[in-house]
Amino acid sequence: MRGTSKNIMWGLGLLPEDEALIRSVGNAEFTLISLPIGTIPDAEAMDRDEPSIIWISKSAWDALKVMPTTTTRHLDITPRVLLLGGEYSMLELEEALDNGFTDVIKPPLTESRIKDVLLRTAETHNLYHDIMRMTREICLERELLERKNDILSFIVSFLSRATESLEPEEILQSAQEELATLLPVAAIGGICWVPGTGRDLDATLYISTQEEHPAHNEWKELLLGGAEKLTGKRVSAYATELLSPIDATGHLMPESGKVAILPLKTAGETFGAVALLTRTELHLGKDQVQVLKSAMKHLALALRNAMLYKQMKLHADLDGLTLVHNRRHFDKRLNEELERHARYNQPLSLLMLDIDHFKMINDTHGHQAGDTVLKELAALLRNTLRNTDYVSRYGGEEFTVILPHTQEQDAAQLAERLRLKIAEYTFMHDSTSIPVTISVGLAANADNHLESADLIAEADKALYRAKEQGRNRVCTSDRCFRRLASVAS
Repeated sequence: MRGTSKNIMWGLGLLPEDEALIRSVGNAEFTLISLPIGTIPDAEAMDRDEPSIIWISKSAWDALKVMPTTTTRHLDITPRVLLLGGEYSMLELEEALDNGFTDVIKPPLTESRIKDVLLRTAETHNLYHDIMRMTREICLERELLERKNDILSFIVSFLSRATESLEPEEILQSAQEELATLLPVAAIGGICWVPGTGRDLDATLYISTQEEHPAHNEWKELLLGGAEKLTGKRVSAYATELLSPIDATGHLMPESGKVAILPLKTAGETFGAVALLTRTELHLGKDQVQVLKSAMKHLALALRNAMLYKQMKLHADLDGLTLVHNRRHFDKRLNEELERHARYNQPLSLLMLDIDHFKMINDTHGHQAGDTVLKELAALLRNTLRNTDYVSRYGGEEFTVILPHTQEQDAAQLAERLRLKIAEYTFMHDSTSIPVTISVGLAANADNHLESADLIAEADKALYRAKEQGRNRVCTSDRCFRRLASVAS
């Protein structure tokens, strides 16, 4: 056992400047023991020092990976932080997350990042002591053995499942299933946003009821209201993701008196909330409250990490000029949406848009003017379409729009409104007005029988028809739709 009141940290292969910064930030509560690359403290040293956290440089990690697991496996029981210095790849980042690192820090290492890690280390340390205290109570009160064992099993299972994915909806899905083993949970909903961003919030809602059912709106209003109450800010924009319901019907209303709104916090910042709907009014014992609080702390940490990872992936999936999704991500998303809509037997439509005579715009006004038109057109699409619709730049001057839960006729009306809005919009470059129109090809997967390649080919064929029929119109592969009258007229 260590003979100091301070918690001990180990540092493996740290750069001198990183070592000095970590030592300085943690000085009040932590003592840092720094070891060179290749020096691995044994299990006996682990028992003696009881390190709260291990800081590992990338060079030290590279050395650890080639060592026998019998030499290094005792390090896995302590939270580990990987410091990525210099060059690294996305594959290395994913490998680090797969290897159970609590945190992966990209350069430069800052005082705020170190404080954040140490704060979460203290929370993990407190959770560990909570578990140990509960275990001692089990030993002292044999009549409660079965219930205490169930609680301990829940904690282990909950923490394990919360960290096995970096997708927020999968994490919440696992939390829903795990919480149902502890409490009479009938359904769960969630909302997450990026903390500290402006006067309004841009959020993602996670709901287990279909959009067309009245319960969906009830859950939506509950979550949006919960976010506003927690932050004092309005949710001005949001997207919705579906969770699989616990209840077979999937249409449970969030009844008053049976719903608990639990905030999601990390490092003192609230970034979301979870709404639990229980089958009866909830009356928790002291131990259940403690376990639930611990579970929410780790759920918050898992969801925050997932959001950061999703933001990082999002930047890789965006077209650099227009800031809508790129072709690679469109192909992936279309396959996912087709599978989801086939599973629930729901319609889906696809629009393929092309700027008419775009080469003439470039030749007449210059390529910078063409770039301006592409960027403003993408912004118009984002601001006009629903939050559930998915816009991407397919290539050159072509854009695609995935329209979930949308029949062909409704998609045609939306496409026609887009066509008219773009035709009436004033595109400006260097004080010069540039007239722009679009041709739109529409394909609908009404019977859920088309593969992604077939749906794209159908939309492309429809776009060709629109251009063949004179451009500035909306067509399917076999007909064109009547154009709306101009607002000006």
